[in-house]
Amino acid sequence: MLIDFHSHFLPQIDDGSRSIEESVQILDVMTKSGVDLIVATPHFYCTEQSSDKFLERRTKAYERLKPHLKEEHPEIRFGAEVLYDHSLVNYEKLPDLCIDGTSWLLLEMPYCDLSDKIIDGVAAITDRGDVKVYVAHIERYLNFTPMKKLEKLMQLDLIGQINAKSLTTFKTRRQCMKLINNGYVHLLGSDYHRIGRGDITVDKGYEIIGKKHPNFEKFAEKNGKKILNDAPLGDVL
Repeated sequence: MLIDFHSHFLPQIDDGSRSIEESVQILDVMTKSGVDLIVATPHFYCTEQSSDKFLERRTKAYERLKPHLKEEHPEIRFGAEVLYDHSLVNYEKLPDLCIDGTSWLLLEMPYCDLSDKIIDGVAAITDRGDVKVYVAHIERYLNFTPMKKLEKLMQLDLIGQINAKSLTTFKTRRQCMKLINNGYVHLLGSDYHRIGRGDITVDKGYEIIGKKHPNFEKFAEKNGKKILNDAPLGDVL
């Protein structure tokens, strides 16, 4: 089962798809790539809108797209890419932003040096007890923070996701492989935004990883199924 845990294909809700037509094109690409299930994770910024307003907009975006879906398109689940903010530690409705039917939350870190305050805040979120965290595209943060600080983050009670596209260039592929070797990567996502932007599907990412880690795809598939069934963190780690 090929699962994409990070995507922006819903129309006109964030910086992803600009239209229903583009959303259908993205899903067509996913179908051709063998993706069985895709999690819609539009951006959520708690400083800009309420969770209720976000969920309303997400539902409306899907309802506009729904009549145009094809039988062969991947199954769709719903979540959000939630940008970290210190206020999330006590954000009452944070569980509403998890993948539907689960308590798994896709958390995006701020694009800055990962200070102790930020890492402590993420630790507090993981300690809440009502959400389980998988961190979005962990390889990206190495552009802003040292590996030692990223390692400190990844040693918390959470798991990591990398983007398939990051495996296509030498520098970021090397970083991704190091993160995999360190045991910080549990999931793959496309982070697909736009047709023609250069995003790649998860099957191509697994193909690249498989040259050095032949069993990674099966490992990620098992993790994915567990997450969709709301397995506890310990079953995934």
